[in-house]
Amino acid sequence: MGSGYSELSLAAAAPSPGQSALTRLLTDFPPLQALLAHLPRLAATDLPVLITGEPGTGKELVAEALWALSPRQPQPFHRVNCALLTGELATSELFGHLQGSFTGAARTRLGKFQQAHRGTLFLDEVGDLDLAVQPRLLRVLEQGEVEPLGSDASTTVDVRLVCATNQNLADRLAAGRFRQDLYDRLAVLLVPLPPLRERGADALLLAEHFLEAEARRHQRPVVGLSARARRRLQDYPWPGNVRELKNVITRAVLFCRGHLVQNRDLAFAPRPEVRTPSRRVFPATLPARPPHNQLAALLREEDGNISAVARRLQVCTRTVYRWLRAAGLDLKRLRDEAAAGRPAM
Repeated sequence: MGSGYSELSLAAAAPSPGQSALTRLLTDFPPLQALLAHLPRLAATDLPVLITGEPGTGKELVAEALWALSPRQPQPFHRVNCALLTGELATSELFGHLQGSFTGAARTRLGKFQQAHRGTLFLDEVGDLDLAVQPRLLRVLEQGEVEPLGSDASTTVDVRLVCATNQNLADRLAAGRFRQDLYDRLAVLLVPLPPLRERGADALLLAEHFLEAEARRHQRPVVGLSARARRRLQDYPWPGNVRELKNVITRAVLFCRGHLVQNRDLAFAPRPEVRTPSRRVFPATLPARPPHNQLAALLREEDGNISAVARRLQVCTRTVYRWLRAAGLDLKRLRDEAAAGRPAM
């Protein structure tokens, strides 16, 4: 098994904050390793960065690494969850307000942009930012100025902006819920994080990492995973990504009755299916599942990459996983067969 840190593992006796941040991003998945290897170059600039990915994929860790690797690291790292802010609260939180500018404004308050002057500001869930506030954010990006609520004067700020979202911004742009000009300003440098289900053996790598940490933290005599537990962790689609994996391993460590986590110790929290309104026109009938041998052949051709198979079949990845279960196909075995048939490099 690889170290998990690959080229990102730095063995200096006293690692810098940037080096420490990189070693927290644990992966043996080559595409993700390549993406993370570019973070020092992205961090060296002052250009905005947009990190995208499903919940639990590590967007905040990447944002912290970009700050820790940057020349602005001596200055604080400020963060705001845009999904929690609406209307005047969003404007006040980001850009500040003067005393008496609205009901309840008992004193003048600096906004996050002013607090982060010469530092880094992380706007998490920026795709959920109130549409009424988006023009003010655009002004900061274009002119480097903020205007607090109740003020007619602008304040110049020097802030490195890092943003993240789990929203599909293309859908929000089409629905008129996110401004195209603001998106163009934010998406100068893009960091798309893959979901855990597409990261090959990373589920096992991370599971072992969390198991060791949680066993030490809770003083439990758990030292590893059984073969059946490993197979189940590898085959599970992880809708909650790394965050869900950590929760599963924590529960298993706490309630495991031996030195190895068994299949019975893995408790997966039920996840209700979220249905969101859509303007798309759906076909009258659901897509038909390909024959068993065709589905297996497609998976081997795509090296077990579920997203690639979904694109070829023009369905979502959830549908492919459902077809696999219905056909009784072992995803790990198919991936192993694909790897065995790949020519040596």
